[in-house]
Amino acid sequence: MYKKILLAMHGDEVNIEKVMGQAFLLAGKTGAEITLLNVKENNLVHYGEVDTLLTFTAKEQFIDYIGEIANEQAQKVLNSFTQKAEQAGITFNWKTREGKPADEIAAEVSENSYDLLILGTKAPGPGNTSSKVKEKLAKEHPITVLMVK
Repeated sequence: MYKKILLAMHGDEVNIEKVMGQAFLLAGKTGAEITLLNVKENNLVHYGEVDTLLTFTAKEQFIDYIGEIANEQAQKVLNSFTQKAEQAGITFNWKTREGKPADEIAAEVSENSYDLLILGTKAPGPGNTSSKVKEKLAKEHPITVLMVK
């Protein structure tokens, strides 16, 4: 059924453990290869009034701080995913892309012929681009999308 599964994350998915569980379940039943993709967003203009409230130096420090947090979160997910994959006997690939999440996930899907895209959900709030990503992918790509709540 599925041969290549893409599990894409782009920030702090609130249910990443459930998302991983679904990926392992499907890969275990189908023998599919999993690719875990982390997209690091590089356009942080959606973080409210950052441009108008901060000096250039403070803005750069804020953006660096957000980047560090994103890297730490991605590393935690990778460590957890690696441990669980080893326990389940599942191999996977790890990829990182930088840019707009919808564009980068769409490019990854286009470039690598995945059968299934698995996405988690993010907490509502300013800067949450999760629904835009899902809308773009559903509209533009003939791939099955599994959204885990």
